Amino acid sequence: MAVLKSNAYGHGLLEVVLSIQNEVDYLAVFSLEDAILLRKQGVKKPLLVMSRISSEQINLAIKHDIEVTISTFDILQKAKKNLKAHICVDTGMGRDGFVSSDLKKLSALLKKTPLKLCGIYAHFAAADKTKFDDYSQKQIQELLRWQEELNCPLVHHSASARTIYGKNYPDFNMVRIGISLYGLWPSSQREKSVKLEPVLSWRVKIAELKSLPKGSAISYECTHILERDSKIAVLPIGYYDGIARISSGKSQMILRGKKVPQIGRVTMNLIVIDVTDVKGAKIGDVVTIIGKDGKSEITADDWAEWSQTINYEVVARLNSAITRVQS
Repeated sequence: MAVLKSNAYGHGLLEVVLSIQNEVDYLAVFSLEDAILLRKQGVKKPLLVMSRISSEQINLAIKHDIEVTISTFDILQKAKKNLKAHICVDTGMGRDGFVSSDLKKLSALLKKTPLKLCGIYAHFAAADKTKFDDYSQKQIQELLRWQEELNCPLVHHSASARTIYGKNYPDFNMVRIGISLYGLWPSSQREKSVKLEPVLSWRVKIAELKSLPKGSAISYECTHILERDSKIAVLPIGYYDGIARISSGKSQMILRGKKVPQIGRVTMNLIVIDVTDVKGAKIGDVVTIIGKDGKSEITADDWAEWSQTINYEVVARLNSAITRVQS
């Protein structure tokens, strides 16, 4: 099962589906709206919505042959014939899903409901952290207890790359893969037993070039003062597009194969880079924000460090209005 929530982790929902739909058995999105969009685009694969749906959306799910997540009794009690569902269990995440005390009631209701039970799943709370291995194992055992009681045909657990590339759990009969589908590791703590190649590159063209004298202030609040006569380039991106404001003055980008610093405050739609040391820079030159150019590379993990966050957030917050090009 390929997880495509949040615009395919920022990579572009339709672009990713077109690339992978013949290589996977199942697709998963967060919202019913995304699922219906895929159906209207001709996607025929089994399709799971991972968010809670409303009772008003049940007929739409049935109409478009979309499998839904059920994690509360109110929706379960309104289920109709031909509704396909997966049960979400809170095995220790403390978030969405039925809890342990719900099991007997849920089991009794499922024997009466007309819906078709397709699977059961849960989320690891901290499978990417080695110190929580025992906790993760308890979550696994809890999910398997539910599976035995409910006799669900499919069991899938977490979107953690560790489930695939770390320990193998033969009791699970479907892998649900999230961030590592896009070539990114969920954590630096896990042994990287295979090499993942990031599939996303992010590039922008220089909009403006100018030379400024030593002592010039750059961007809002004059947070950067030039220490030499410099050539700067203005790029038409900012925190609206996904460049975290907290990364101001910390990040690097690549121009003509050379890393250059971003200087001054990141603003809503514009940022500034120092291209003084890059010969021949001109308006229209391509700047790499994430990806490779020559021997240089900037990764989502680099941006996570500069932005004090995780690689998930770096890619997921890329503005959906940015053009995605499938290569």
